[in-house]
Parts: sequence; C-alpha cells; structure tokens
Amino acid sequence: MNLSNTYYKIALIGIVLSLLLQLVLFFAVDPYLASVVSPFYPVWFILLVVGWRKEHPRR
Repeated sequence: MNLSNTYYKIALIGIVLSLLLQLVLFFAVDPYLASVVSPFYPVWFILLVVGWRKEHPRR
C-alpha cells in the first residue's frame, strides 16, 4: 500500500475522522445521532478500492 496514492490518503483520513466523530457523538451527544456517520464507511471503502485499481491496473 503506497501512501503517496491520493485515494489511499483520502480514504484513511476519512475512516479515522469518521470513527473519531462517531465515538465523540456516541459518548458526548446521543448514541442515535452517531449512526448518522456510519453510511460514510462504504464511501471510504470504495475509495480504497479505487486507489487499489489505480495502483494495480489490469493488463
């Protein structure tokens, strides 16, 4: 995994920020409000897959 790949950077930063925001919202505000962040996890996964395909294209 080459971290100079922009897609990897965006996906990893997004995953970390989403997880931190979800934890803060869960404990500080409301557990149900924390579920608003969870639909973004597939977006970060898709960005990881796109980054993988850019780094390892088919021949």
